Amino acid sequence: MSTPPSLRYQHGTDPEFAQRAAASFALEDFGSALVLSGPCPRCGQEMDFMLVKELFRDGTGADPAPGRPVVMFCTAEAVYEGSPDGTSGCGAFWSLSLPAGASG
Repeated sequence: MSTPPSLRYQHGTDPEFAQRAAASFALEDFGSALVLSGPCPRCGQEMDFMLVKELFRDGTGADPAPGRPVVMFCTAEAVYEGSPDGTSGCGAFWSLSLPAGASG
């Protein structure tokens, strides 16, 4: 894992994180999982975030509903100064709504 320069680990969010992620993340549907890929809206490092569909079913067996908010967090493979032991990513998190058609 690499260490990006001049950015410390900070667990937190900002309303702009969701806006940046919505504008820059790509969504791939692998049948049993959705993968959102793009630059972390805080640190800018490339990351992937996987949503296993079975975990997001609503009890009726239906796939995740479009527009349902999903809490995402930085999964960049970088270790930042001040990060907890064994933790990668910059500590950012945000909520993003799944687009229509995201559940296959």
